[in-house]
Order: sequence, then structure tokens, then C-alpha cells
Amino acid sequence: MISNEISDTIARRIKLHIEDDFGTQKCWDQEIEILSRNMPETINFIENECTDDIFCWIGEVFEDVAEVTQSRDFITAIKKRAEKIIDEETRRSVEIDIHYAESKIDLN
Repeated sequence: MISNEISDTIARRIKLHIEDDFGTQKCWDQEIEILSRNMPETINFIENECTDDIFCWIGEVFEDVAEVTQSRDFITAIKKRAEKIIDEETRRSVEIDIHYAESKIDLN
């Protein structure tokens, strides 16, 4: 279920003009809602179904998902998934997104 919803949202996001801030934010909000809805399902998607391309796109909202869910398991899952990215430049980009996501987890 997550796979289809995220793929559809990313497809809409890709079609947007770079200046379409409202459309971009709408897509991000939808991605955040989808990924925050059910953390075990999200983690399963990330670990087992998510392509490198989709993973890179959803990296844009890692920080927001982490803030909303406060899930350390989410952080662990995205870190492990990032290690599997073959393209080094893509991996570095996603690792930056992960760093920002980690900063949103309340350690108290």
C-alpha cells in the first residue's frame, strides 16, 4: 500500500515545475502523512520495497517524518537503507537528509 501511494505522490512531485512551491509542499505533506501513518509498515517498505530512486526522493521529508513520529526505529531503518545505495553521490545526499532527521529526535 505504501509503495503505491508513495510512487504516485513522487510521480506528481516529479512533474511539478521547480517554481511550484505550493505543489511541492502539498506533495511533501502527503509523503509525510503516508510515511508517518504506520511506522512498522513504513520501515518494512524502506527495508524491503523502496528503490534507491524513491528512497532519494523521500529523503526530502525524512526530517519531518522523524519530528512527527519521534521514531528511533525509523532513523535506524533509513540509515541501514542508505548503506545499500550504490551511487556514492546519491548516498551522500541521503546521508545529509538522515543527519537532519536525527536532529529532530527528542533524546529525553
